[in-house]
Amino acid sequence: MLQDMQKGKNSAIIVAAGSGSRFGTEIPKQFLSLNGVEILSLSVHSFLTHPAIDEVIVVASAAFVDGVKSRYPECQVVLGGSTRQDSVFNGLNACSKDTEIVLVHDAARPLIPKRIIDACLEKLVDFDGVAPAIMPADSMVRIEADGFSNLHRGDLRIVQTPQCFKADVLMNAHTRGITDTDEMGLVKQAIPTARLGFVEGVTASMKITSAADLEMIRFYLKSYQTNSQENR
Repeated sequence: MLQDMQKGKNSAIIVAAGSGSRFGTEIPKQFLSLNGVEILSLSVHSFLTHPAIDEVIVVASAAFVDGVKSRYPECQVVLGGSTRQDSVFNGLNACSKDTEIVLVHDAARPLIPKRIIDACLEKLVDFDGVAPAIMPADSMVRIEADGFSNLHRGDLRIVQTPQCFKADVLMNAHTRGITDTDEMGLVKQAIPTARLGFVEGVTASMKITSAADLEMIRFYLKSYQTNSQENR
């Protein structure tokens, strides 16, 4: 087990600084209620109750920092940046000095089975970075100027979070002046020699980006709560 080998801490960074403008609500989606529970609280609970996670850092925008601090006193809450990557970097800088492993998670993915965190941490024994990923269910194409070309679904994956890294590797990548939409892409660009791998994700860990997604998560949450022991 990785946690038996390492001496430092495992720190989880939950990125909750998004504005939610695409979702079309007055408040960001991570602060909406889902079956009577704030969406952010589901992610926070998953990491706070995991035996291998030593600290949870929530990154929030200026308008919501104080509220997040009051609702989640067990977490360290820090101010987000102008981009997601800037927010993750702020979270990284807030980690304990003896942090060895960092897990970066999107607050808009409220359902995280314990076994996904377990699998990512286990695989970090042999890798510098690991993320859960699932195969797309639909046929995939690449749109081109003169039409489209088919992509082989078996070679494609939908990358989820938490994306987990050796802390020094992720910090190194963030200092290279490179931008990307997620941490796996950033590390791949910044450190071509980094060993990156994937574990099998779960459909229920989908990201909420629309009202339809919210309804789907409500369905998954009901099943998740009913069969929590099996899903974990």
